[in-house]
Amino acid sequence: MERSQPMQSLPGNKSSIQESGSLRPIVAAGLRYRRMWLQVVLGVVCITLVYVALAPRRYRSEMDILVQNKRGDEQITPSRINGEITINGVTEEQINSEIQLLTSPELANEVVDPGWTSESAVGKTRAQLSAHDKAVENFTKHLTVSMVRKSDVIRVEYVASDPKTATDTLNRLLAAFLKKQQDIAQPPGTAKFFTDQAASYKQQLDQAQQQLAAYQQQNKIVSLPDSESALDREINDAQTELRSTDAQISELTQQLGSQTAHLHSIPARQRTQERTIPNDYSIERLNTMLAELENKRTTLLTKFTANDRLVQEVDKQIADTQSALTKAQQMTSQEHDTDVNPVWQAVTGSIIQNETERAALKAKRSALAGQIGTMQGQLSNVEGSTVDFNSLRQKVADLQNNYQLYTEKRDEAQIADQMNANRLLNVAVAQSPTYSMMPFRPKPLVDTVLGTFTALFFACFLVFFAEIGRNTFASALEVERTLELPVLAEVPLMNRGARLEKHAESLPVFVGMASAEAEDTEEKASAPALVGHRMGPISL
Repeated sequence: MERSQPMQSLPGNKSSIQESGSLRPIVAAGLRYRRMWLQVVLGVVCITLVYVALAPRRYRSEMDILVQNKRGDEQITPSRINGEITINGVTEEQINSEIQLLTSPELANEVVDPGWTSESAVGKTRAQLSAHDKAVENFTKHLTVSMVRKSDVIRVEYVASDPKTATDTLNRLLAAFLKKQQDIAQPPGTAKFFTDQAASYKQQLDQAQQQLAAYQQQNKIVSLPDSESALDREINDAQTELRSTDAQISELTQQLGSQTAHLHSIPARQRTQERTIPNDYSIERLNTMLAELENKRTTLLTKFTANDRLVQEVDKQIADTQSALTKAQQMTSQEHDTDVNPVWQAVTGSIIQNETERAALKAKRSALAGQIGTMQGQLSNVEGSTVDFNSLRQKVADLQNNYQLYTEKRDEAQIADQMNANRLLNVAVAQSPTYSMMPFRPKPLVDTVLGTFTALFFACFLVFFAEIGRNTFASALEVERTLELPVLAEVPLMNRGARLEKHAESLPVFVGMASAEAEDTEEKASAPALVGHRMGPISL
């Protein structure tokens, strides 16, 4: 037959794509729809190239703002010390507040039209308001403000048709944002308010001091508080010294009594040295005589015998000399030295010194008592001064405190203004607006690569659905799976005229072959069939 009838559902169509472990069905499906695949790929790639070539260039400028707590939030109070709000670390609410401030309509109005917020919208025409609103909407659409993850940095991006416009727009936004931060950190006019108040209190203080000076000159008073405090201090010091003098006098009196009692029992002189002196002259003389006699005896023994009268006489002299020497050695003389007793001398000197010192202390005590009386009288006169002086003095003190307070507040406000002018705020510019000549959109290389991948994916996607929706046989395997009959031959796809002619010539042969085959195999369960089908050229 020439062509199979259309079928609603052919199992072979899905099974040919779902065959696992083989790329042949996929390649075959791609080859069958290669014209459509190529058309889709080329079409999408051409559209991508046209977009890359003709799309307007968009440039992006970026800046980073760091949220920090270098300057604590302070509450302006009338007290001397401002109340301070302490926050440990930057919270997410702070960062979100800064983001909301960056995207606020007020800043957008200032960026699009500087000075717009300071002007009244009553005198503007409808066209001006509409143009301004469109410009604000366009600015907001191209502005992106986001928080960098796990950091205290806010990323701000703006996209424009040229890099200079993008950078200038972000610079205007940054200037308006920092100006708003200054207004939030310290309200405008704070320094002027404290300056005016300090000047007013300075004038009042000068008047009060003039009144106090006139009163002092009129009443010949230099300084009552200083005089009173000085007299109090001097009286206290004198009384302390008086008590110390009394204690010293009592101590010296006690010492004199004790020293006088012990002086009677101490001797005026005492033996200081005792020496024993031997009779050295006699001993020396006797030793000399004994040596001479020994020498004489030795000389006589050379001439005479030991029993000779001369030798015995010399022996007798030696014995007498030795006896005299022994007595001379036993005879000694005693020598004693005495001196003034140092204890008696020290006690006597101490008594004299203590008596002199006690007399001096008594004189000092009398002088201190007189000074204390005089100073107490002066203090009574000072304490009896008028109440007007105390009132004037208190008024001057109050005005002085108020003037110092407002002066400190004025200086703090001026310092805060200078810090704001030098961008010492709770936020810092981590990165100024960038200037880049590389376009943000389109990106030729990236867009071409993405367009190519998109074209390939879309073409494959269409081929997949075309293959799923096919209702004809594409191979002999599909025929066998669908009809459960063996295929004897495959006929390539031809044009309609050639196919009709070829079909008319070969039809009797095919029919005869099929009949003969059926007669020879009538015992089989099923007979093979010759099926003609529409298919592409596939070799046998």
